[in-house]
Amino acid sequence: MTAKSHQGLRGKVVAITGAANGIGAATARQLTLAGARVALLDCDEVALMRLAAELGDAAAGFVADVTDPDSIDSAVRATAACFGGIDAVVANAGIAGPVATVSSVEPADLEQIVQVNLLGVFRTVRAALPYVTERRGYVLLVSSIMALIPSPTVAGYAATKAGVEAFGRALRVELAEQGVRVGVAYFGLIDTGMVRDIVSSTGFGGVLATLPRFLSRPAPVTAAAAVLVSGIARRANRVFAPGYVRLLLDLRTMLALGDPLIARHRFLANVIRAANGGIDTEVSS
Repeated sequence: MTAKSHQGLRGKVVAITGAANGIGAATARQLTLAGARVALLDCDEVALMRLAAELGDAAAGFVADVTDPDSIDSAVRATAACFGGIDAVVANAGIAGPVATVSSVEPADLEQIVQVNLLGVFRTVRAALPYVTERRGYVLLVSSIMALIPSPTVAGYAATKAGVEAFGRALRVELAEQGVRVGVAYFGLIDTGMVRDIVSSTGFGGVLATLPRFLSRPAPVTAAAAVLVSGIARRANRVFAPGYVRLLLDLRTMLALGDPLIARHRFLANVIRAANGGIDTEVSS
């Protein structure tokens, strides 16, 4: 970011969900360094208050559960009361859910992914919108590269992230006349606890090992945070990390033609079989 971009953030109030750890926490740190004031929203009270203490007077923590409308509404109201308003909101809270095929996943687990990743984004935006609109501010929604590519064994996660993208694009058009800008963030592999758990506890490590290093090596959380901070400063329509995600965004129509080839990936077939409990789901005619 340039010095001018940093100056544009000085004094701005940014609310972040999922702020206690990972990308959210790294974003909060970088925003405060840029002179912004940050509302940290998260259901992990211990980590939340630890980060708020670390960041000092530039930040305040508010316990919030994005699956509970009353909880997120209360936290957003408290944010506005504490800081005098809200200039930007980052809907970052999300979970991966279990690695399982559609035929083996527990319905309650998939519904929980939808509650957090999609309905949680809606609840966050809905609660913050009056304050953001008042300041002709900015909304940034965190999606994923999985909104663009086939994602076997994490179909629920991929579906919610595709939903976040569609929600953001609709919101962008709806709010344009009111001077509110809407951005969508697309992330590939980022070195978060969630990604490390998936790679280490499933067969995805073997799949990644067959890919070029620039695709298989997770980017640091600071890189993801930097593009979010830059996006807020620029009021960008889209941001992405690592850099190759931009190419996938631009080639998404062509990528869809490759689904049959991906389906024949040997290591991926093993991952799917393992996630399905080792059961062969092919049905004989």
